[in-house]
Amino acid sequence: MKLVKGIVLGALLAMPVAGLADEVTNVTYKSSVSLGATFKSGNTDQSLYTMDLNWNRYAPKNDWINSLYGEYGETENAQTEGKIRAQSDYRYKVGGSKFFVGAFGEALSDAIRKIRFRGTIGPDAGYYFINKEKHKFDVSLGLNYVYERTATEERDYGAWRLAGNYLIDFTEISTFYLNVSYSGNIEDVEDSTGLLVTGLKSKVKDNLSLFIEFRDDYDNEKDAGIEENNDITVLAGLTYDIM
Repeated sequence: MKLVKGIVLGALLAMPVAGLADEVTNVTYKSSVSLGATFKSGNTDQSLYTMDLNWNRYAPKNDWINSLYGEYGETENAQTEGKIRAQSDYRYKVGGSKFFVGAFGEALSDAIRKIRFRGTIGPDAGYYFINKEKHKFDVSLGLNYVYERTATEERDYGAWRLAGNYLIDFTEISTFYLNVSYSGNIEDVEDSTGLLVTGLKSKVKDNLSLFIEFRDDYDNEKDAGIEENNDITVLAGLTYDIM
């Protein structure tokens, strides 16, 4: 664990020296807020509300991708969903090529799995197979330090993380996106987590879109009486493009 902490800290401190500086030209900002909801009534009354904030910065030398996702749900007036996930991914493009190095960070709180806090941070490296404004595909691999506090324990460990992202505007009004990540404890192959998010967006006005999304949040540590490894959510809602 000391070795992992040293590598993570050293890499993060070295990034500014390597030239991770902001740019002032040819910068594109994209930000949006998405609100989703699902309801069921009859024999069982269920509701689920979600919010997803995105703030992204794209430039010739570096990209910065950020998101904040939250959900709250009830079944028969009892809470059955409650989650907040914040992510930040900074990427510096090496020498103008499609390779990038950077840093990834995540903070998670999950009321149902009794995860009071899980913080993840560390360096990564990846490659843009496609890097156009309306068509992107990248893969990255990183080494992370993870600190976790649950209802029953407090621990920290080193983890590897593999991620892939794909986006395409296949018409003037329609967009498909796919984001996949998988992380594993370096010292325990049975301890792993994953996240898959995929969906379609279709514009109804200049800044307003309808979306339908599928999310699969995987965690193979069955704490707090949780029986299933996969937490699957299908939702629909509206997205407003702020810029």
